[in-house]
Amino acid sequence: MINLPAISQRIEEPIRDIEVVIKNRDLRIFRIGSLKATPEILQVLTKLLPLYGITEPNEEHLLEASIFISSYKLIAVDEIKLAFEKFARQELNIDDHKLYGKVDLAAIGRILTAYINWRQKIYHAIDCDNERINDKIRQKDKENKAVKDFYDQFPTMLQEFKGESWKDVPVYWYDACINAGLLSYMEGEKRKIWEEAQEISAKIKPEADNYFDLKSNLKNAAQIQDTNAKTIAQKLAVWKKVLNRK
Repeated sequence: MINLPAISQRIEEPIRDIEVVIKNRDLRIFRIGSLKATPEILQVLTKLLPLYGITEPNEEHLLEASIFISSYKLIAVDEIKLAFEKFARQELNIDDHKLYGKVDLAAIGRILTAYINWRQKIYHAIDCDNERINDKIRQKDKENKAVKDFYDQFPTMLQEFKGESWKDVPVYWYDACINAGLLSYMEGEKRKIWEEAQEISAKIKPEADNYFDLKSNLKNAAQIQDTNAKTIAQKLAVWKKVLNRK
């Protein structure tokens, strides 16, 4: 989903203008064809030009202008109005901001060219936004595949486990067993494993590389012991309940 407010803020353009560009990207003349576009352009110019001081354009001039505009393959019919609006608001890179009350093909050409150049920054912002979204989707797909591959291989990993004690059980296997539905407890089993883990953890003496770390570990001995007990309990659960080892 394109984040229009973020794009609007980043490139400092109204959301309405950005929406027009997005809506018409696949409706540009090179896609729909000049034959279809020309009569539609004629209808737009008939309503549009009087708003810019060209009050009585004759049919010949209107048709000539329509055919001329249809040669601008990179613009959509519905973008013509936006191009003229931005021209009137002096938001396009054009030195001369007047039409002088007549159908001036050169002036119209400058407007359309300036509009196409202006629009490029919107295309760039949209494409960058889409690329970020696609990157996230690809990354998520990659992660989902990795998870699926892991769980597909997990039963074989359990069967081929060569560990000699609960200490050799990878700690992440506990969550994997839970997620795979391989681990459940009979009444009282979880408490029994937890008590065993506490006993083992209580026998582990604090270690450190230096006096200050040792002092800190002694101060936080209860917390460290509890953390160790939780890890041990998870390993014991896999060892006893999933691997069926004693």
